[in-house]
Amino acid sequence: MREKTLRLEMEIIDRDVVRFLEQLPEEEREAKALEAMKVGVIAIMSASPTLDTRVVEEKFREVQQQIARDVEYFREELKTRLEQYFRCEGGTVPAFIEKHFGEDGKISRILESYFGSDRGKLTSLLEGQVGPDSFLGRKMDPDNREGLASQVERSVEELLRQNAAQIRSTFSLDDETSALSLLKRSLREEIEKLQGTVNQHYAQITGALASERSRLAEAEKGTGKGRDFEDALYVPLAGMAGALEDEPENVSGVKGLMNNDKVGDFIVRLGNCCRAPGKVIVFEAKKQQGYNMKRTLEELERAKKNRGAEIGIFVFCKGYEPLEAGDFFRTGYDFVVTVDEEMMETGQRLLFLEAAYKVARTLIAARAREDEERAIDPQFVLAEIESIQTAMKNASDIRTKIGTIRNSADAIERAMNVFEEKLETHLGNIWRQMPERQ
Repeated sequence: MREKTLRLEMEIIDRDVVRFLEQLPEEEREAKALEAMKVGVIAIMSASPTLDTRVVEEKFREVQQQIARDVEYFREELKTRLEQYFRCEGGTVPAFIEKHFGEDGKISRILESYFGSDRGKLTSLLEGQVGPDSFLGRKMDPDNREGLASQVERSVEELLRQNAAQIRSTFSLDDETSALSLLKRSLREEIEKLQGTVNQHYAQITGALASERSRLAEAEKGTGKGRDFEDALYVPLAGMAGALEDEPENVSGVKGLMNNDKVGDFIVRLGNCCRAPGKVIVFEAKKQQGYNMKRTLEELERAKKNRGAEIGIFVFCKGYEPLEAGDFFRTGYDFVVTVDEEMMETGQRLLFLEAAYKVARTLIAARAREDEERAIDPQFVLAEIESIQTAMKNASDIRTKIGTIRNSADAIERAMNVFEEKLETHLGNIWRQMPERQ
């Protein structure tokens, strides 16, 4: 279909358009004027609210086609150039490499001229300096009578001939002053010293082994195992103290207040959340046979004085406690309890130690607040503590049943849960009797 045409004849008076067209040759003015009108029409249509999108799309297609043609041309041109440079046969780069680094290349000829095995400059230089015909080669030739080897040989023969008697004397064992005799005596003396040193070290090692055997025997009797029990016990005790915001400290082996005494393994200083902050509870841990009740209480009293503590708790490894103490024993404000080592190792709750620790905190708080306006009923506190002590005895029986009666384990565990709830109730009753901190 033939497109419509429109013929115009016009007179241009706009100065900018006239100035632009005057710069062009006369034969190009009409085409440029038509192109300017086309651009202006597109601009006018673009500024119009009713933009002719077909014109824009057509222009974009023209630009896209032009870009595609340019990209294809560039791709073909790049491919042609790369093939020209890198093709195996006749390529510029392979030809350049062959020219300079090939067998007959410039670099190969230069290297051959310096390092070639036949005519190389370095080969000729080495041949002249150290070859068979060089001065050094002639000197090192063993067949040359004037060579270095022959001269050394003649010198050694002359020296041996002149000093043969002296050499025989030096290496003679019959002469006490000879070097060999002196060496023999020196070696004998060093060997004797070495034997003495070995005997000394052997005696030291024997003594150390005997000492180690004694230490192991002592550990088997309880001393070494007791130290292991003390170290292991501090871990759960520190956990209990941290949960109550108290401050635990391992003072085992640290001198205390009484004549450099070290009794008292751990202390717990009550924290600010307690009604008696700063007060101290001392713990003495033992895994050792031979403690009766009298010795236990005397050592606990000494530990309290040595660590400046209000209350003392003596903790025995289960099976090492005095017979009359059982698992939980209270005397005045102090306690003697047991800890099952297997339960401690497996991370189970150490009920008797925890109960003694919590009751001790409560007793300290009660004593610290006796002079408050709202007085504490001491009879009530003592009654609750007696209830706790009775419950502890029941708990000890229950623990024994748990270890011996496996078939009724579920029922016993339920009884233990009820007991633990009662324990918390009694402690809560005592705690609620305390006046609030000011």
